Amino acid sequence: MTERRKKCRILFIDSGSGFGGPAVFLDYLLKYLDREKFQPFVAFYFYHSAPETDYIRRIGIPIFFLSRNREPSNYVPIKFLLGKSKWRWLHEIKVLVRFSVRLALVEIPQLWRLLTILKRKAIALIVLNNDVHGHLVGALAARISRIPCICRKAGGIGEGRRLKRFLTPMVDLFISISAATETDQRENNPSTKRLVTIYDGVDLRRFDPSVDPSPVHAELGVPRGRKVVGLVSRLVPGKGHKELLEAAAVVVKRYPNVVFLIVGGTPYATSEQLREELQAVVQSLQLRDYVIFTGWREDVPRILSAVDIFVHCPTTCIEGLGIANLEAMAMGKPTVVSNNGGLPDAVVDGVTGFVVPPGDIEKLSAAILRLLEDDELARRLGRNARQRIENEFDIEKNTRKLEVFFEEYALR
Repeated sequence: MTERRKKCRILFIDSGSGFGGPAVFLDYLLKYLDREKFQPFVAFYFYHSAPETDYIRRIGIPIFFLSRNREPSNYVPIKFLLGKSKWRWLHEIKVLVRFSVRLALVEIPQLWRLLTILKRKAIALIVLNNDVHGHLVGALAARISRIPCICRKAGGIGEGRRLKRFLTPMVDLFISISAATETDQRENNPSTKRLVTIYDGVDLRRFDPSVDPSPVHAELGVPRGRKVVGLVSRLVPGKGHKELLEAAAVVVKRYPNVVFLIVGGTPYATSEQLREELQAVVQSLQLRDYVIFTGWREDVPRILSAVDIFVHCPTTCIEGLGIANLEAMAMGKPTVVSNNGGLPDAVVDGVTGFVVPPGDIEKLSAAILRLLEDDELARRLGRNARQRIENEFDIEKNTRKLEVFFEEYALR
């Protein structure tokens, strides 16, 4: 029997550009996927270069880019066709034209290349990484080729409902990563064939709560003796950066012996623009001596070792589960999160951290102060956080659960 017949050949299709939670999850999954049973391949819709994508190459997994160019900001050269219109009929026409242009220039060529890959590599199963409305090409290819299709329902809460109604019947199984994503799928996509929930997870071997934070403090310029409140996130609107700065202005008046660490960025111009806006907020709130921007970092476990309290309180950006929060909990950090999407699936209020209403600066600052001023409480919640990750969010264990469904559908 040939190697091709022995292993289930799976194509994982990622809708992103190698940055953020979905890319981190894919790296974790591929690291622990049983290579005796499965032979993985990975595809992205657009060319890019990112640390997570480079990792996939390093562990010997073939990568395909369905477009050789990077994703442009838009596909319509006529500015009149962009944006909204005050007349509904004109807006609908503009949307249809934009969709048609993208379909002709992007999706159809990508679909042709994907169908070629599926045939040439004898793929037995397609796994869509992230919500289905980002996978028009992947879902269509699964339907045309009649290859079983699984969608990892991560994020996308309340988004793309019209397109999802069209694509959902093409997916054989949705795997939601949290109660929030499960609820969204059940309530808004009645044509879902089958839905199960398996939590995301983190690689516990990467996160050691006993690491000495002193070298990182020195590297980042954290003044000796100060506690550190940290946020690790892509630098995009709605992730709670501005709200954290507003809370910081309240905190430092009562507890000045603290530094706020803002970690993250993206390869896009919007990231730099938001960073400049946040730096202006720092100046206006007189927080210059209390805030450190690190930019994009690839050594997140090391950075988290320097954090005493982790905060992630997004507002308009809805989290499927929040990989950075899971990583902070794996480092034994008490976390403060907003009641947003799947974040409360991980954080047990009053047990592993605190859950506060989105955008509520008063309650956010109060939760941070409580942890800053009560060392024993912070230590206890941090220990509980690590234990919860070990029990529920260990990616090695959760990969075994995913493999059961990969094997079931590949054999179909």
